[in-house]
Amino acid sequence: MKKTILYALFMLLAAISAQAQNITVHGTVLSKTDDEPLIGASVMSEAMKTGASTDIDGRFSLKVPEGSKITISYVGYLPLTLVAEPEMTIHLSEDIEILDEVVVVGYSSEKKSDLTGSVSVVKMKDVSDTPTGNVIQALQGRVAGMNITTDGTPGGLSTGTSIRGASSFRSEANGPLYVIDGVMTRENPGTILNSNDVESIQVLKDAASASIYGAQAANGVIIITTKRAKKGESRVTFDATLTLQTYQSGLDMLNADQWGDVYWSAYKYSYGTTPTSELYGSGATPKLQPYVNLNGVMVNPQNTDWEKEIHRTALMQTYSVGLSRGDENGSSSLSLSWLDHDGIIKGSDFQKANARFSSDYGFINNRLRAGGNVTVNWWRQHNAPGEIEKNAIKMHPARTVYDSEGNYNDQVAFGLNDTPNIMRQISEEANNKHEYWRVFGNAYLSVEPIKNLIIKTNFGLNYHNGNDKTFTPANLRDKTNSLYQYSSKTTDWVWTNTAQYNADFGKNSIMALLGIEAKRNHFEDMFGEGKGLEIEDPDYLYLGNVTSNKNTGSGASNYSMFSVFGKLNYTWDNKYLVSFTLRRDASSRLSTSHNYDWFPSVSAGWRISQESFMEGTRSWLSDLKIRGAYGVNGNDIIANDAFYAKYAMDLDRAAYATGGGNTLMPGALRSRSTNPDLTWEKTYQTNVGFDASLLNSRLSLSVDYFHKRTDDMLVEKPYIATIGEGGYCWYNGGSMVNKGFEISAEWRQSLNKDFSYSVGLNVTAMKNEVTDLMKDIYYTWGGGNGIDKSIVGHALGSWLGYKTDGVFRTQEEVDAYMARYNVSFGSPAVGRVRYVDANGDGEINDRDRTWLGTDLPKAQFGLSFGANWKQFDLSLFFSSIIRDAWNNSKYYTDFFPLWTGNHGTQLLGAAKAYDRYLQTGYYDSSVPAPSIDNNNKENEDSDYYIEDGSFLRLKTLSLGYTLPKNIQNKLKMQNARVYFQAQNLLTLTSYSGADPEGLGYPYALPRQYTFGIQFGF
Repeated sequence: MKKTILYALFMLLAAISAQAQNITVHGTVLSKTDDEPLIGASVMSEAMKTGASTDIDGRFSLKVPEGSKITISYVGYLPLTLVAEPEMTIHLSEDIEILDEVVVVGYSSEKKSDLTGSVSVVKMKDVSDTPTGNVIQALQGRVAGMNITTDGTPGGLSTGTSIRGASSFRSEANGPLYVIDGVMTRENPGTILNSNDVESIQVLKDAASASIYGAQAANGVIIITTKRAKKGESRVTFDATLTLQTYQSGLDMLNADQWGDVYWSAYKYSYGTTPTSELYGSGATPKLQPYVNLNGVMVNPQNTDWEKEIHRTALMQTYSVGLSRGDENGSSSLSLSWLDHDGIIKGSDFQKANARFSSDYGFINNRLRAGGNVTVNWWRQHNAPGEIEKNAIKMHPARTVYDSEGNYNDQVAFGLNDTPNIMRQISEEANNKHEYWRVFGNAYLSVEPIKNLIIKTNFGLNYHNGNDKTFTPANLRDKTNSLYQYSSKTTDWVWTNTAQYNADFGKNSIMALLGIEAKRNHFEDMFGEGKGLEIEDPDYLYLGNVTSNKNTGSGASNYSMFSVFGKLNYTWDNKYLVSFTLRRDASSRLSTSHNYDWFPSVSAGWRISQESFMEGTRSWLSDLKIRGAYGVNGNDIIANDAFYAKYAMDLDRAAYATGGGNTLMPGALRSRSTNPDLTWEKTYQTNVGFDASLLNSRLSLSVDYFHKRTDDMLVEKPYIATIGEGGYCWYNGGSMVNKGFEISAEWRQSLNKDFSYSVGLNVTAMKNEVTDLMKDIYYTWGGGNGIDKSIVGHALGSWLGYKTDGVFRTQEEVDAYMARYNVSFGSPAVGRVRYVDANGDGEINDRDRTWLGTDLPKAQFGLSFGANWKQFDLSLFFSSIIRDAWNNSKYYTDFFPLWTGNHGTQLLGAAKAYDRYLQTGYYDSSVPAPSIDNNNKENEDSDYYIEDGSFLRLKTLSLGYTLPKNIQNKLKMQNARVYFQAQNLLTLTSYSGADPEGLGYPYALPRQYTFGIQFGF
């Protein structure tokens, strides 16, 4: 009985206790910045797994257990977790990272949450540690829809960028427009900016976001904003990095002895006997013989690894100092930087000095503002010789760098091939001068005559000059020295005037922008060359000292554009968004009858998460915006004088005998005809997508589908000889489509006050297709066979060639093949490539060439991971591309008769396989047998050269340590951090070429190890 009473009493107390633990929280959520209520903020109970949303006054009511915690979150603000109380006033702080996503979208800025176009915002903290001469290089793999190609060229000068694929047949017309502090340019940002000066980068990808730039935006726009001092802040900053670069690529090539073994095997395969060689003797086995250099000096052959000879371990150093000050009326800043980048190819380097000053000041209560930016750059480079990486694998391993007297060995006889001694070329190029200056900047004045109306004028200037001096001394191959000098000057200015009005009327919000813009580019250059300088001392290397083959020339060109534009954004109740843009551009490059056109766009967005019927999702869905856009952009990137008929003075083809004598005078020859109908190349873009924020803003997600069609493409088509003089002419003709998906996702979470982490992923899947061509080039342009195969229906740059089916392994296979097909292409034999009857006509001939694919990426991925624990930070970034690849190094490595230089070690296995075949009757290698003759035409394009070029690469790994705040405060410091970073550390691929990222023979991409320090006061 006592137990029953005690049990009942315990249950009653528990029930009373449970009832007492439940409390009703009445709260208000406000912005810490301005005390304004936050409408639609999410309030979640961790214990009850229920939630509520704030009303129009920022208020909420929620029943929770006493002492439990609630989490409050709102888009653009940092989430906050607090112990629940009956009455609460909660202030949320703005999320600085989100605020950094205020997007500059062309002559104005908007919150990313209000955008209706496709815009990617680069988080500069993710790339600020990466030492590079070109800030764009650091973005590789980080932006969905943007493809960046780069290599190890010092200074990042070879970096190429495309956004959502090629929109033109002309490679030079497929790069984006860069807008740096309001100044437009298509030049390499690495020669304009120091990476440490960059505050933010926005990538405008579709017509709706980029069409305000009209005819300049067909390939997207990258907007770069430099750093400025913030109000009430005075800072001194210092950044330095030291980077060790090592050579990581390369192919397994034969040494000199192995080359002889393969040669003996090839000779036996082709002729059944052993050869007689001046380099390897005439015995049963090859033995290297001494030979004579071109100067008659003896050379003792040895194994030379030419890739090791040309490469080195190199250093890169960067230093940057920044001074900035801001107060109530404005700010000013000054930065100085130095980059010293030695290349991993000997003799190549890049140095750049950069100085930037910016100011921004307000007057008359900030209703009048003035300011600007100016950057002065000087840079100098020593280049690697052309095709140096390709020539390194072509060089015969028995070629030595020097002969016995220390002269460069340039002998070309005895099967050593005719490639110049690449170490001699490196030595010569290392002394040549390539030096440049640039002044880049803008100045602006804005006035607010009435509230919310801002009238602004901005003038931007890009002035650049350069000088090149290339001297080739006399050598054993060319007894006469030569000198070439070149200088150029470019003056590029743009003047923009805008009027912008912003207003809110209850639930209505509008932004209206009107503007006019004029830009002009003037370019001029001159060159001189000659031979036979009597003195090769550097102090005498001038054109006045050449004695023969003198030649000089100069040229100039001008380009101008005039534009008017307007934009209107309208938002109702923070739910419905619409934007209209219209721009009219007139270009001097096009026909006077068709040199202007209109480029419109329209976009709309629906923040569906704000609708009342979505209230049930607010516990897990913080924000959801659906958007769509359509617009038109143009492209006029052709020669400045493309519209005009051109004439050239020519003594050979247009000479006249005057006065009845034998003296010829040069006459004028028409080199190009005019086209009075030449007009704009136009790109029509459609984009639909959505942006979402989920799970208390921990997960952000953005998805886009795009369709990008270009019509009336500008092309200087080939012409038949019967047209005669002036056959070249620019036309409009051809169409191309790019379409695909982009996905960007990021998860951010703080597990406690000491540890937080983030994981980001971006994915791009895209397809390119040429959809139409002009009738008279339908079967010839782009790789067509001139008869019945057109690139129409295939990707730009697709391969046309033969399909193969391995190699012949037995004589029975060869006999059956010959019995089945009428063979007029190739010479079937054991160990030779087997060609496929692609068209099924029973013949093997050139009509079997078919389309084999393209190396354009099928999909691209970027995966990032970041973590912070106390004062430590760790980040990893992986980049991946899924694609096929044309491995043209196989031309040298796999086929002995195609080149007298070096070959790959796989031929050793092929030679042994042929020896086994002679014993067993079966050839067991997938590599063709070494042979002397190319009877099977294996130099022709075929899918034998195509491989899986996909890869996954750990691009960056960074570990940093930041000094604790209390120590920083004692030292009067604002920040203090040291870090270590490694780049290109790991690559997973099945590609057998040198590097799956840089196909072909680019300057090798190095592995890099960086130590850096950052501190500021």
